Parts: sequence; C-alpha cells; structure tokens
Amino acid sequence: MRSTGITGSALRAGLGGFVGLGLLGSASMGAQPASVPTEVEVRAGDTFSGIAAQLTGIPPRQWRQLYDPQQSNLPNPNRILVGMRLELVTEASGARYLRVAGPARVAHMAAPTAPAPAAVPGPSPAPAASAAVPPVAAAPNSDLVVGILPNIPAPALLSQYEALKHYLERLNENNVRLVVPANFKAFFDSTMRGEYDLAVSAPHLARVAQLDRGMVPLAMYEPRIGALLVAPLDSPIAAAGDLRGKAVAFANPQSLVAMYGQQWLRQKGLEAGKDYEVKGARSDLGVGRMVLVGEAAAVILSSGEFRSLPPDESAKLRVVETFARFPNFILLANPRLDRERIGRLRAQLKGFLADKDDGARFAQATGLTGIVDVDEAVEHELDAFTAATRRSMGYEQ
Repeated sequence: MRSTGITGSALRAGLGGFVGLGLLGSASMGAQPASVPTEVEVRAGDTFSGIAAQLTGIPPRQWRQLYDPQQSNLPNPNRILVGMRLELVTEASGARYLRVAGPARVAHMAAPTAPAPAAVPGPSPAPAASAAVPPVAAAPNSDLVVGILPNIPAPALLSQYEALKHYLERLNENNVRLVVPANFKAFFDSTMRGEYDLAVSAPHLARVAQLDRGMVPLAMYEPRIGALLVAPLDSPIAAAGDLRGKAVAFANPQSLVAMYGQQWLRQKGLEAGKDYEVKGARSDLGVGRMVLVGEAAAVILSSGEFRSLPPDESAKLRVVETFARFPNFILLANPRLDRERIGRLRAQLKGFLADKDDGARFAQATGLTGIVDVDEAVEHELDAFTAATRRSMGYEQ
C-alpha cells in the first residue's frame, strides 16, 4: 500500500478474519484461461483481499474487483476458512473473480445472518445484541489491547480511559491493556499492522483502516466535534480572510480538523503555503502558547483540543468561528476477533455511557453524550478525506 510498492506485510492487510497462502497453481498478472484457473489453499493468516492482491497485483483495498456475489460461492468474504480452496477465474469477457473451489467447502462456513449486499463495504456487521450484554468468551490471561489515538497528552488520555478499562474488565474475562503511541503516525502504523484488538481512532484514520486493513467499525462517539478558529482575546482577527499573509497554527496537521480547516480556508480563497503559512505545534510549545507569544496569528483546532489547553492559556483566547462539525472518534475491532465477540463488544461499548459508575465518570471527563452505530452517511462523508489521509500517513498507492 505504500508508494514504494506493495510489501509482504501490505499483502496481508485487508478484509476478513485472519485465517500464509498455499499456491496450488502459478499466479499471473495477465489473464488466465477460464479452463485453467489459479487455485490457492487458505492457510492461517490469510484474508480475501490479501489473496486477491497476491494473485493479481491489485492493491488490497481494491479486493471488490475480485469478489462477485453471484459467482464467488462465498456469501461473506470475511468468512474464509483454513483449508478452503479459492480459484482465480477469468471469463471470456475478461472479467475476473475469486470463487470457492468445490461446493463442499461452502458447507463449512457459518451462514450469514442476512444476504450479502451486491457491493460489500467491509466486514459484515455482527448480530445485534440484546439489552443485557453478556461477557465476551476469551482465553484466560489474554489481554485485550486497546490502542488510543494521542490527540491530547498521554497522561490525560490514560486517566480518562481508565474508566473504559475497568468497565470492559468487569464484563469480560480479559485484562485490558491501554496503549497510547507517541503520535498519529505511530498509532496508524500499529493499527494497520493489527497490533490492537480495539482502536480508538480519529474518523479519517478509521475509514482508511476499514477500507485498507479490514478493521471493523463498532461504534462512534457523539456529539460531533467542533472545528474552531481561535485567536487571542486582543487580536483583530474576525474572519478567515484576516488570515491572509499570516501564520496559522494547527495542533496536528495530520488531524481531521486540520484537513477540514484547510478545506474551509480554500473555500474562502486561501491556499496553504501561498496565502498563509501552516505551523504545527512544537514539542516544547503548544499551539495555545504559540498564538499567545506571536508565533502564529491564530490556531485551528478541535473543541476537545481547545478544552485540553491549560486554563491560563484558554482564558486568554477566544473562538472566532466554529466553521464545521465533523464526526467524532470511531472505535474499531481487529478482524481477527470472531464475529460473536465483535458483536458483544459493540453492544458493551454502546452501553458504556449508561453505566452509572465507569460510564458516568468517562462522560464527565470527555463531554461525550452518546456512543452510537457508524452509519453509511458518515462513511461517505469521510471518503472525501481518504486520499489525503493516505498521503499524510505514507500509505498512498
């Protein structure tokens, strides 16, 4: 998936429950005669998208080119099993698809709870859980690893998420281990490598991880996040046009609020690097202090980032404009978790804020009002930022 070419690890990235690749025929980049398909045997660790990429050279995220709901004999491409044989078929028309070789193999698959859609957007949703959330069955002494995007300082995040850790440990047989990487890039790389069982992700990173890695969206936080233009109390800046020729600080140029901010400024006729200077936060000087000492005329940041500023800084700043409200963080599950476990974790997370102890404490610390399903409208909204996200993370094809 990287610009330097598809690596071995990238070939493993993509859709489906992880179940090496045994080649029973030679793969080719060119068309294969329909009577002589390339056949593979699924081994532990394989995914549908990884096999599609290995056999044809297409990027893993383009696995849909090789999935045909009518011809693949595969109701759910998430559910490929060890020992199943997949064959690459090329029709006389040039159309290609992977299909299960032999009807007996399909019988080993769990039947889907609903017919597969014509275009599968990603891992199938787990069955809806009942109001009473039973614990997840898990191997004893197996940690549930939760990766958290470092959008605010790590100590503050760990303090907030201690409530979620305690809640999940009460409902499950697992210990929960919280991981806060050093930066957005480290978080995204670890997510794409499958190092987290659950990932608390910025929405644009979550969408790319869903499309390119097969991570399963479980739920998202509410309310939407406010995108703010902030300036010092005594600043003359009153609108976007006042930023022309000035430096604008961003808490993190790789964040979604930064992407929304630069899009908003383009709509106002201002191009980054031409009409204003983009400045990222310095490790020794946060964005609030950068504005107050004159290193930048204003700052674009999220409402949560603004709340996390030291009180002595935020008291000297004012919100010039809330120019957008974008989707909040999305919670993702690693596709290696089984379908039932994913469904139960989804239900547990959606019921978290209703918990009178841990949930109430988390809501008070974060300002969240709900944890809800991720709907298609949100996914489509985020699609506008997937190309820019891949570029910023070094995963551009």
